[in-house]
Amino acid sequence: MKTLLCSLLLLTACALPAAQVEEWLKSGLLHPDLITSVRDQLALTEEQQSKLNAQLSEARAQAEPLEQAVKEQKKALNQLLKDRTSTAEAAAAQLSKLLEAEGAIKQLQLRTLIAVRDVLTPEQLAKAQKLNPPGQPSPRAGLEARVDEKAHKLRAAVESLGISPTEAMKYRGEEIEGLIKSGQLAEADAKLDELIKDSHFKELDAEVEKVDFSKFEPGSTDLETLRERFERLQVAGQAIISLPLLREMLQAKSAFEEAKEAQDAEKVGRILTYAEERLKKNGG
Repeated sequence: MKTLLCSLLLLTACALPAAQVEEWLKSGLLHPDLITSVRDQLALTEEQQSKLNAQLSEARAQAEPLEQAVKEQKKALNQLLKDRTSTAEAAAAQLSKLLEAEGAIKQLQLRTLIAVRDVLTPEQLAKAQKLNPPGQPSPRAGLEARVDEKAHKLRAAVESLGISPTEAMKYRGEEIEGLIKSGQLAEADAKLDELIKDSHFKELDAEVEKVDFSKFEPGSTDLETLRERFERLQVAGQAIISLPLLREMLQAKSAFEEAKEAQDAEKVGRILTYAEERLKKNGG
């Protein structure tokens, strides 16, 4: 049964907006978590539990590439919107691709919810709906919904920068995912709160100040030295958790690419010095 619980938690972690799921639940479908919370009252058979495990494991396997497709289409759209030369037609076409990718996840989750419902006998279904009327949250749904909402907001904040999570973010995210898989939602919620605090993602609302890189010393402009400094910064950057700091590094990277294209070694050195000082100040 622990395997079933883990599978149910993983299913609810899919990228489908919670509001959409709630609409389906109001129509009579059952939240997978509800089945877990009232499994004793429903007297699920071993065969039913086996079927649920198989269906949810399959859904998880299918969801992973679909969610990746959504991330890629979101990233492509963000990049288009940041490009001042992009046209409305190009942006609209990319939006269509994103909606199509999101639609595939909705289709999968709806099919899975229906398959979960159909595992139950008519009597079990009626009892489950009586124990938890349509539209009412299941016993663990409140905490689960909070975890999902927080994770969604943090994920959206990272994606708004048009980049992939750093290695440090991935490590802590995997730690939280491990807690969710083991059913430790309260611990996952606490760890997620810590990650959100350290990410400072709410500070992304503040206006970005343009950096005057000319104020920084270039250091050695020897090409090999500049290359080594850049490589060290790339490694150090993977330890960043703060999203405002990441945004600053992206601004520096853009300026770096321009200076590199112009073969302006002195400006490259000044930009690297800025990045080094910012990382040092933030413990990097």
